[in-house]
Amino acid sequence: MKGTALRTQRKALQMTQVELAHALGVTGNTIARWERNEVKMPEPAARLVMLIQPKKRTR
Repeated sequence: MKGTALRTQRKALQMTQVELAHALGVTGNTIARWERNEVKMPEPAARLVMLIQPKKRTR
């Protein structure tokens, strides 16, 4: 998954980098590095991102 796709998916999930990092068991810095394409995102992590459900809206 490219960094721009990760950022787009994270925003669609309405998650911060830290929230996504917690869900994946990595650091917020790791998410930031993936989004900037500084390091390649492992395929298993990319698959997990696609399985995360969006947050439910609260009133």
